[in-house]
Amino acid sequence: MLGMMPDSALRKRMESHVAGDLTDAGITVVTSFQGFDAFEFLKTEDKVVSQQFSDKGIDAVLTISLVNKTTEGAFLPPSLYRLLTDQYANEYFWMLAPELQKLETRYAWESGLYDVAEGTRVFAVQSVSFDPSSQERMAHEYGNVLTRELIRRKIISRPK
Repeated sequence: MLGMMPDSALRKRMESHVAGDLTDAGITVVTSFQGFDAFEFLKTEDKVVSQQFSDKGIDAVLTISLVNKTTEGAFLPPSLYRLLTDQYANEYFWMLAPELQKLETRYAWESGLYDVAEGTRVFAVQSVSFDPSSQERMAHEYGNVLTRELIRRKIISRPK
C-alpha cells in the first residue's frame, strides 16, 4: 500500500487504518512505511518498480492519494427569513458576526488498485471527506469504505 501525500503523519495514519481494515478482512498487507519510499519510484521505470514488488511477493498495490485539501468558510444564517428578505444581512453577519461563520476542511481522495503482474489498474475510486471530526476518524472511515467496496465489487476476496 502506498500513500501519496506530503504530510507524512497523515500518510502513515491513512495507510495504517486502511491496512488494518484489509487485514481484518483476511488480506495480507504491507504499507510503504514497512520498506518502500513512494517518492523513490519517481526516479525509476515501471518495470523496475514492478520487479521490486514481485521480488517481495506483492501481487497488488493499493494507492491512496490526497488530491486536494481545502478550507472554506461557510455562512450559517440566523434565520431563513433574514436570508431570503435582506440581501445586506449576509454582508453584515459575514463581517460582524463571526459566531455565524464556520470553517470547513475538505479532503479529496483518490485510490487505485494495481495488478503488479499485469501492470494495470483494476480499480479506481474518488472520494471527498467533508469536515471530518478528526484525521483519525477520517482514516478509519475511509479504510472501512474502501475495504467494503473492494470486497463488494469482488476485486479482492477473503481467504477461505
